Amino acid sequence: MKYLDTRIFVLPLLFIVLLAGCDSTDPDPEGVGEEELITRLAVTLSANGQSVTYEANDPDGDGTNLQIETMVLQSGTTYSGSIAVFDDVNGEDVGEEIADEDDEHQFFFIPGGPAAARLSVVATDQDENGLPVGLSFQLTVAGGGSGTASLQIILSHFDDAPKDGVNRSDETDIDVTFPVTIQ
Repeated sequence: MKYLDTRIFVLPLLFIVLLAGCDSTDPDPEGVGEEELITRLAVTLSANGQSVTYEANDPDGDGTNLQIETMVLQSGTTYSGSIAVFDDVNGEDVGEEIADEDDEHQFFFIPGGPAAARLSVVATDQDENGLPVGLSFQLTVAGGGSGTASLQIILSHFDDAPKDGVNRSDETDIDVTFPVTIQ
């Protein structure tokens, strides 16, 4: 009586089971969690018929040559603000991607320094879920004379964590702190 080697049947069966477990509709992980390359962030503030743009510029995008302009703000003034974001290395307007994927992005504005309590920032744009984005915002400088402060602007990217409009994600696309002089 001949005995057949069970390995002849088990190995092909195992291969078929493993092959059936693969699904071509699984999401492609390429690009998931990928942060944007941002070399320049431009903040435009408008009040009383005048607009001024302040930039944080990192020409090569590696963070070693970051140049940040000082914002000069008027005491007792409310500004309409907008943010433009660029990848100058690849010639891309990253702001367009942020607007297109607004449910995955949010700017956070954090005043700091001695006159931090005099700065108030509120995002004026929202994603389709009614949550803030921050490409446009309102900046209010309370009265009280001259002073110094800072304004940290952080762009959070929400790939894995849900955006709730309050908390930052673990992914940061850019984190820049502008010095502020209040006149």
